[in-house]
Amino acid sequence: MQLYCNGQPPLCRDKEPKMSRRPFAFLTLIALSGLAWATACGDDTTEPPPEPPRAAAITVNPDATGFAALGATAQLSAEVRDQHGQLLSGATVTWASSSAGVATVSAAGLVTAVGNGSASITASVGAVSGSAAVTVAQEASSVAVSPLADTVPVGDTVRLAAEVLDANGYTLGGDASMTWSSSDPSVANVNESGLVSGVAPGMTTITAASSDLQATAEITVADVDRGVLVAFYEATAGPGWIENEGWLSDRPVGEWHGVTTGANGRVTGLELPASNLIGSIPPELARLTRLETLVLERNTLAGPIPPELGELQGLKTLVLGVNDLTGSIPAALGDLSILEDLRLRRNELTGPIPPELG
Repeated sequence: MQLYCNGQPPLCRDKEPKMSRRPFAFLTLIALSGLAWATACGDDTTEPPPEPPRAAAITVNPDATGFAALGATAQLSAEVRDQHGQLLSGATVTWASSSAGVATVSAAGLVTAVGNGSASITASVGAVSGSAAVTVAQEASSVAVSPLADTVPVGDTVRLAAEVLDANGYTLGGDASMTWSSSDPSVANVNESGLVSGVAPGMTTITAASSDLQATAEITVADVDRGVLVAFYEATAGPGWIENEGWLSDRPVGEWHGVTTGANGRVTGLELPASNLIGSIPPELARLTRLETLVLERNTLAGPIPPELGELQGLKTLVLGVNDLTGSIPAALGDLSILEDLRLRRNELTGPIPPELG
């Protein structure tokens, strides 16, 4: 007995299931193929490497520095950050100053004040930089006077100098106002420019002041000319002179016989011809720095002519004739640039006339 299915032969039951499973198998194959392709494509995709750190910003610390004295220093530092804002260590920083006349900077960032003014200190890494402001403005710290001590003859002058200094001993730029004064004007006075004039023997303190700062110098006023004349008197047997009125007395030296002084009390002339001077000419006469006339002829002076007389730059007349002077004529007499009258006749001098005397 045969069974028919929908009028078909018996084999229709076996064929129908086989025909219905083929589409499913085909779809499964496509799905697996797609998965394999997707997996393969995913293996070929990689993330790009991160960007290496690079300098993006520089901060200089401190960002502003002021100096009150030349030679003062300050250490600056540079903080370098990368593009992500992170500190970048190991970066090589180059330092520079916009004005080396105001401030210099070392390779390590040490800034030194050089002159008054303003400058910018820059720290650079490649094209990236940062800067700090530097201002140099000297402030007065002390006053210095030179010389600190000196001796001035009565009637003579000496000039003092004063400077205002900063804390490191550098002179302040510009003209500082200075006020001068003397503790004893009867011994020495001083004018507004620091010129000290000796008035009488003694000591005084000269003060230079600027604002609330001051410095002093000790000035000794000596009657130098009197001391020189005393030495001359002793070297030439003064007690036996024909005329020695006033010598070694307390009277002004201008009242001593044969001595002439100028308006300031300094000796300008010593004239003792034919006065029975016996001995030698002392070299101390060269300390009569205002001497213009020296006349000692027709005496009994012996020994050499002191070459120190060539230091008397104001000497115009030198008369030493008719004595017993020996030795050669000192070439130093040729240094007497304004000498007008030189007489050395009738002595025991030897040798040629120095060419310096023309």
